[in-house]
Amino acid sequence: MLTLRPARWPDDLALLAGLDTSFVTERIYRVTRSELGFALADDRVEPPLRKDYGPIIADPRLRELSFSVLAERDGRLAGFAGLDYAAWNRRAVVRHLYVAPEYRRRGVGGALVAQLDASARSAGARCLWLETQNVNYPAVQFYLRAGFRLCGFDESFYAPATVAPPETALFFVRDLG
Repeated sequence: MLTLRPARWPDDLALLAGLDTSFVTERIYRVTRSELGFALADDRVEPPLRKDYGPIIADPRLRELSFSVLAERDGRLAGFAGLDYAAWNRRAVVRHLYVAPEYRRRGVGGALVAQLDASARSAGARCLWLETQNVNYPAVQFYLRAGFRLCGFDESFYAPATVAPPETALFFVRDLG
């Protein structure tokens, strides 16, 4: 059974330190740019791409998130999500959304998004907004299935020393109505 509960600081830091934030994919989205737009093309990569976002607890803003939730199944950490509410534009910004590899494609991500959605609505947000990368094909597919839509990109968002080319930021939004 899946249990969702608010994060408890600092008690949950040790638990979150062990959450695997990596992914492996054989597909990415290649970004092509035109003067007034861009397009994404599904492309295979060989060898498969592996990326690890590192420990969540390295985020110095973790304890200050407007909302954070843990998912546990069978007494084990299955996932974590957190957001910040931006009052100036009534946007809930998803800062973290991770599901442990052994719990992916088992409803944990959807349950976490539902919790983010409920928190955002209760804060008066008009949308959920997030950023991911063109190389994170599994995340893009998940966000599309979860009702998000692509709303932009930024090819200069990441410092070149922190990512492998051609990594591009993709932005998604889910309207809350």
